[in-house]
Amino acid sequence: MQNRNPYAAPRANVAGVDVGPEEYGEVKVFSASGRLGRVRYIGYSAGMSVLIMIVAGILAGAGALIDPSVMLVAVGLGYVAMLVVQFLLTIQRSHDMNVTGWLSLVSLIPLGVFVFWLVPGTPSENDYGKPPPPNTTGAIVLACLLPLVAIAGILAAIAIPAYQDYVIRAQVSEGLNLAAAPRAAVADAYLRARAAPGDRVAAGRSEAGTDSAGQYVAGVYIERGTVLIVYGSNANSTIAGSVLALQPYVRGDNDVVWRCAASPEPDGAVPMDPGAPASSVETDIASQFLPSACRP
Repeated sequence: MQNRNPYAAPRANVAGVDVGPEEYGEVKVFSASGRLGRVRYIGYSAGMSVLIMIVAGILAGAGALIDPSVMLVAVGLGYVAMLVVQFLLTIQRSHDMNVTGWLSLVSLIPLGVFVFWLVPGTPSENDYGKPPPPNTTGAIVLACLLPLVAIAGILAAIAIPAYQDYVIRAQVSEGLNLAAAPRAAVADAYLRARAAPGDRVAAGRSEAGTDSAGQYVAGVYIERGTVLIVYGSNANSTIAGSVLALQPYVRGDNDVVWRCAASPEPDGAVPMDPGAPASSVETDIASQFLPSACRP
């Protein structure tokens, strides 16, 4: 018979509590159940935001080459994905505090997210499960990325609209480049006949305005000397179907100058044809997308 020390600690689990890995709950990012500690909450929020922004940025960049509207859709889907993931993480963080996941709506209030950053979770098992496992090095590193994510979000909010405006202005510039030849034809026709040409044919151009079309321009037309640039369906939806007008003025005997859109009338010049469509009236593109020479 084996002798036993009557003073030795008992070997059975007399305390009735779990030990080992079973004392912690499972970490699930894409779930509305379970618990999530503060460090993991901050770290996973930052890490998932960075990942989603990278994917959305790649898709937006590829979409911009096809159609600017595709870029906007990719960015919009990215923001929706970030919002969904953030709510799932916040629900788990609420459970760690032993409160209902509806508390996650507090994050919609300005500075409300600090509730989930500062309030500690319950140290032991609560109504929503066992406590999350100890923080790993990776979770701590991800938590340190949060300031970078905030800065990147601010920069993206500034850069994306600015980039869209740049794309539209570049498309508008194509129309001005394509209008160079019709403008020269109008000036030549005036110097020959001392009158504004009524249309493209009178200016010595082909009858079809689509002959002056481009990637974003549907056609360039002439009406009583005024050059009308019409943007097509390939252009950004903001300017698709819109018109940019260039009106000729005459200074002296042989000097033909142009007024673009609603820019000031040229000094010392008169309209080539007083009854021609006014550039300020025909143009329906917002001035923010026009070159500085075409703005009021």
